[in-house]
Amino acid sequence: MEQELRAQQQLLVYRAALESEIARFENIPRALRSHPVLSQALQWPADPHAIARANRLLAQLAAETGVEALYLIDAHGFTLAASNWNREYSFIGQNYRFRPYFTDALKGSVGEFYGVGATTGIPGYFFGLHLASVDGTQGVLAAKITLLELERSWQPARDLVMVVDADQVIALASRAELKFQTLSPLSDEARSRLERSRQYTPMPLTPLALERRDGQLRWQGQGYGVSELPLPRLRWRLQLWWPNRPLYHTAHLVTAVAGISIVALTLLLLYWRQRRRYVQAQIRAKGELERKVMARTAALAASNHQLERQVQERIQAEARLRSMQHELIQVNRLAALGQMAASVAHEVNQPLTALKNQSVNTLLLAQRGHTDQVEQSLQTMGRLVDRIARLTSQLKLFAATRRKTRGQARLDEALDNVLSWLGARVGEQGVRLQRPAPGTVLPMESHALEQVLANLIGNSLDALAGTADATITLEAGAGHFCLWDNGPGIAPELLDKVTEPFFSTKQAGQGLGLGLAIVRDLVEASDGRLEIAARPGGGARFTLIWSEDEPSRN
Repeated sequence: MEQELRAQQQLLVYRAALESEIARFENIPRALRSHPVLSQALQWPADPHAIARANRLLAQLAAETGVEALYLIDAHGFTLAASNWNREYSFIGQNYRFRPYFTDALKGSVGEFYGVGATTGIPGYFFGLHLASVDGTQGVLAAKITLLELERSWQPARDLVMVVDADQVIALASRAELKFQTLSPLSDEARSRLERSRQYTPMPLTPLALERRDGQLRWQGQGYGVSELPLPRLRWRLQLWWPNRPLYHTAHLVTAVAGISIVALTLLLLYWRQRRRYVQAQIRAKGELERKVMARTAALAASNHQLERQVQERIQAEARLRSMQHELIQVNRLAALGQMAASVAHEVNQPLTALKNQSVNTLLLAQRGHTDQVEQSLQTMGRLVDRIARLTSQLKLFAATRRKTRGQARLDEALDNVLSWLGARVGEQGVRLQRPAPGTVLPMESHALEQVLANLIGNSLDALAGTADATITLEAGAGHFCLWDNGPGIAPELLDKVTEPFFSTKQAGQGLGLGLAIVRDLVEASDGRLEIAARPGGGARFTLIWSEDEPSRN
């Protein structure tokens, strides 16, 4: 039948345009699969700088390629970064675990899906691609494209063009009233499956009022012939409904054949001429469409080539940055080694000199028979030896803080032990110590927590020397601990330096500058972090924070 042949030719053109529109975007996630910015965002989801870099990268690529949205999803289905991060309908924080493209991609296959957007309400075609960071963290890189422009190009056609999915739902259509209707009532199993994936939510998916008579389809009082082509993607079918008005012959027409034969011949000639023009127009339209498809394909290839070049340049830049960072680390290590040697030599040399002088004095006192003064001199020598021991113990503790210190410790018990060492200093200086409520448990080993408390309280006591109404306040709760004092505080320009090893604001001879470095390492070894700030009313504030899902970076 000629009409059927014409319909099949049109369907071939429509199918080529649809597949070309989808194919020109499906390689974009593959080109980004190994990008280091996305890998770092997936590995460190709690790092705001890593997420911000990923947002900017996805937004730039979405604008350059015409993709409606690019977004990065973690293994639990939550969106970490998205090209629309700064829009009202941002995908950030949304969970898409229920979408089939996410589950298929997480299993290792390429996920493809078409449905109504769960966040924007705009229909689109989704791609999902499995992504893994350098430490093995799993995730999915997804892309959403819209086919609305393609549907608008179908609207001028006299025939009805539509895409029908495996459940008889009209996913795409040249007429808006046909979209998201069904050709037959949905089964309970199909409706339940569609509701779980929220593929067409909130569309009602009501069946069309169709009549089937003598192999023809009637809708809204019009008869249609139906031609169909299969689509490989998502088990879709492309249908073309063309109006069909069959001629009914009656008995009186037989008697009028002679009278209308000339008219029929004339109409036949006109039809042949019109048919010739129509075929020529179809050929021209098909050629134009093929030229557009080739032009778009060439543009996409050029865009992909440019994207691959940019990705390679960024990879090379990352490699140069890592090399420079390695060199900087080596320089800092040498500087720290020199500073450490100078600090240790200075700190140990003073008590050694005093110890030598005291031993000479002790020998003279013993020779002269001053027994009571000999005893005092020996006690002084013991204190000097204790001072050297404390210096070496801090060095040993600093060298050992890289082990894991995650555990459980009662804060009040650890504080009691620390005050048994420092209580005399607290009383001598007249410092008022405000303790937190008892019963708090912090996620650190007891020994490590005691070292942290001893260094923080010792630093505050040093800072409060000579301060009137000196006060140290401790506050704690689930997953956090805070200590602040009303001393002179820390200058803002030094806040980032005070945790560096061998850096100290104290006068020479009053310490190695390892206290806060040890505190920082012990806290990070327990999967927590240390925050230092200046208080508006004076003094310094030290805050320890632990999070249940805080990843360890040691």
